[in-house]
Amino acid sequence: MKKAFLYAALIFVFFLVSCSNAQINVLTSQEDTLRSALNDKSNKTIWTKEIEPDRLSLKLNSNISVINKDIVSPQMLGSIKDLQGPVYPEIKNFANLDCTSMNKTLLSTMDDFCKQISKSTDNLESFFVSEYFFNYVFFKTDFEEILSNFKKGDENFDHYVICKAFESQDLTQVPVRLYNKNNFVDLSVYLTYHNGYKITQIEVIRWGKIYGESDKANSKK
Repeated sequence: MKKAFLYAALIFVFFLVSCSNAQINVLTSQEDTLRSALNDKSNKTIWTKEIEPDRLSLKLNSNISVINKDIVSPQMLGSIKDLQGPVYPEIKNFANLDCTSMNKTLLSTMDDFCKQISKSTDNLESFFVSEYFFNYVFFKTDFEEILSNFKKGDENFDHYVICKAFESQDLTQVPVRLYNKNNFVDLSVYLTYHNGYKITQIEVIRWGKIYGESDKANSKK
């Protein structure tokens, strides 16, 4: 009986060992298959070249601050600003306020004219070409009629804006806006050069009331 039990125990142990070896062989076989598949996939894949591969193996010092390459330095910012032209304001539907390229003599003449007309329409004949004196008379009449529509005390203008000039070979056009506390008048002044800039004609473009930052939409012309 003891012999039979001993034989049975040996057979059982042998069976367990055989199963364990079979499982190990199966796992090993699966590992080899996966490794082979990965190696095959890797060999067939076209890899891009590493960018700065040395950086992956370097140890960064925690005390060193790393600057982002996307940050624009003051020098670069200055260069960008130089590439962009300045932006000037404008009077809507009238003229641009960029006078940087205006002839200095022309600008001085217009400044003197605006100072004089801001006070009175008298004594403007010296600004006109003598052959076009009649245009001064017509303008004076029209301008004084506009002033008659203003309230008493608003006849004079306290400031003015000289706008960007339009220059051709024989004639120069300069838009001007005159202001007082309640009103504005837009003029287009035409000049020619005769030993200095002289006016040939002045056209009243529009006039109206000032409402805050914007002009009255239905300004009288």
